[in-house]
Amino acid sequence: MTRPIAAAGFTALALLSLSVFSQSTRPTTGFVAIPAGSFEMGDHQGLGASDHGNDEIPVHTVRLDAFQMQATHVTGEQYCRYLNAALAKRLIRVEQGLVYPAGSRELLCETRAASRYSPIGWDGAKFTVLDARENHPMVCVRWHGAAAYCNFLSTEQNLPQLYDTATWACDLARPGYRLPTEAEWEYAARGGQHQPYRIFPWGDQPDTAKANWPNSGDPYEAGPLPWTTPVAFFNGQLHRKADIHWPGLQETCQTADGANGYGLFDMAGNVWQWVNDWYACDYYRAIPAANPPGTATGSPMPDGKPYRGVRGGSWYNGEYGHSRVSNRNPSYFRGPQDPDHPYYAIGFRPVLAAARAAQSPAGEAPPTQTVGLFRNSPKALPARLHPVRPQAQHRYLPD
Repeated sequence: MTRPIAAAGFTALALLSLSVFSQSTRPTTGFVAIPAGSFEMGDHQGLGASDHGNDEIPVHTVRLDAFQMQATHVTGEQYCRYLNAALAKRLIRVEQGLVYPAGSRELLCETRAASRYSPIGWDGAKFTVLDARENHPMVCVRWHGAAAYCNFLSTEQNLPQLYDTATWACDLARPGYRLPTEAEWEYAARGGQHQPYRIFPWGDQPDTAKANWPNSGDPYEAGPLPWTTPVAFFNGQLHRKADIHWPGLQETCQTADGANGYGLFDMAGNVWQWVNDWYACDYYRAIPAANPPGTATGSPMPDGKPYRGVRGGSWYNGEYGHSRVSNRNPSYFRGPQDPDHPYYAIGFRPVLAAARAAQSPAGEAPPTQTVGLFRNSPKALPARLHPVRPQAQHRYLPD
């Protein structure tokens, strides 16, 4: 399998980016180098303007230090390993199938006992992965559960834990594992394609052979929800039912290579990905130019609360799974705000960052509520963007 390099000199830049990490901050297996550089962050095609007052403008220059990013979503097997390790150290507890940190009420994730969509089983003594979903993205995981997993990776590598579990503030100045900032996520997702800027991680043309989108025709669009595919399933190979035992009837599935120029899979579709930042609708108006850390809080959603952001789109609903590279989403509209909103389409992937100069979150004051900018503006959806998945009678936002 060959993969085109999206930017000239990428190999040299990738090797150079590795040199900024000391031996103590070498990544675990499955991470790839994202070189330092600058890019124009935002909606270059104007595709979000008509849908939601465009929270993706103005397009602005951002400079980022080098970092490492996991090539795939965190899998059910990887997350289950964390849960069992945390359980052995009495760092977590389970109540009615819900997993919490010891001494805290911040929900980390659900097990099958609490949600029929969770890939994690709990028998009262240990966690297991159910339904042969070991290599599928971990879903039914909350932002705090993703942050806690990043702390787990840091501990394994003898690095400082970047998330303070009392406040859940993240120390962006220290080396270690954490969730990507919005800017880091978009920069990585573009894979070095800056001349011109593209709609998807691989280019401008939608391709259901490269991503798990609604009605993509993959053999996992059958059986019980969630209809996730194994991570890196869209790798250009011919897959066989006899080898993978998918629920669909087809015997083979020929995929195209959906990885981007940096070697990152599923940056479009499969599951949404948590980012470190709060979602702030007008963040781009005053975003710092270097290593933007996100705002101190987020835009209030219809329930009056701020929510963390998600990126990348999913298997579940929307045109192309809402997976334009520049598309921004508050997790309020991707989680269980009503009985039909389980977190079965949100996962995550961590980054490994080197030490850098300390920065405070930009925009200490919460953004003011401007209805015209909000993605939850009370307007009818275009018919073509209504959900296409079962159990999706609730309204979703256009993207």
